[in-house]
Amino acid sequence: MKKHSLVMSGDNQLDLEQGLLSSAFQWFDNNSTNIKLIFDENYKIVYISYSAEKILGYKKECFLGKDLLNFIDESDVENAKKYINSLGFDRINVELAFKNNDDHTIYTATHLGKINDDHKGKTYYIAVINDISELKTARKMLMNSEKLSSVGQLAASVVHEIRNPLTSIKGFLQLLENDVKDKPEYFNIMTEEIEKIESITTELLYIAKPSPNQFKNENITNTISEVCLLMKSQARLYDIQIDFKSDKDHYINCDRSQIKQVFINLIKNAVEAMESEGTIRVHVYKDDSLTIDVIDEGVGVPDDLKLRLGEPFLSTKEKGTGLGLMVTKQILNNHHASLNVLDNKEKGSIFRVRFY
Repeated sequence: MKKHSLVMSGDNQLDLEQGLLSSAFQWFDNNSTNIKLIFDENYKIVYISYSAEKILGYKKECFLGKDLLNFIDESDVENAKKYINSLGFDRINVELAFKNNDDHTIYTATHLGKINDDHKGKTYYIAVINDISELKTARKMLMNSEKLSSVGQLAASVVHEIRNPLTSIKGFLQLLENDVKDKPEYFNIMTEEIEKIESITTELLYIAKPSPNQFKNENITNTISEVCLLMKSQARLYDIQIDFKSDKDHYINCDRSQIKQVFINLIKNAVEAMESEGTIRVHVYKDDSLTIDVIDEGVGVPDDLKLRLGEPFLSTKEKGTGLGLMVTKQILNNHHASLNVLDNKEKGSIFRVRFY
């Protein structure tokens, strides 16, 4: 059978292609679930898709010709400038918070790119913006759930630790009742024991309460030292010591509560990895970047799992869920930090956190 083909002139073919592209582009523009955006070197918006109306609530006309930074949450404006100014011609993925027309925060995963307009000799920036507000809410719920789980596991060891100072206080009070006089050292010991109770319970409550996600300039050396104090009670139940040292005080911009959660998870994992008594070493130092090592004397992590740690439900423990390390890595990502697992030369593993 003879095959028939449709033959078109060049002009007709061009008209068809342009008409098809125009219709397809309009369909994409109206039905996209993310926002397409083009802005110039002065952050002035020159194009935005209609999907912005559904996601951010403003009419399309409210965006055109306006400064992009006016629609970004104040807390992220400086980050947005930094990302844009450092942009080369490779695409980067960043998380930015926008404000909708009701002044609610819309969290986004934004792909940024840079192009040149050879006609005008100008540079423009392209952004594809995906709303991840629901994902952020789910992450936060997971982090709070993991935090409460950690607090629950610590409760028994904290109670055990509190009993000893309470026994001392009770004994000295009984002596005071029997008119023992001229023993000021008793009062000093009681004061120290009470302060110990206050320190442990204060740290426990600080970890337990929901995190406001507030970044401040914090002394991370003191923060990790406080975590070590809190975790010593759990470690002692297994005859494990925690050795903390730092070359000096170091400061970083961070959410203190979240950073504490990271090192509670890492030290708790180190305790659980050790099958007998020993020492967990926590070292804070700076070489190329600020580094914190949590070094255990456990059985180590198999090579095939090192790169996969942090995946949900992947754990080296029989009843582990892997969620603790997943939350840990998510927090560190939000703090521009990394977590790597190395073999300890003598025995066990080194969980190394680097802040960049």
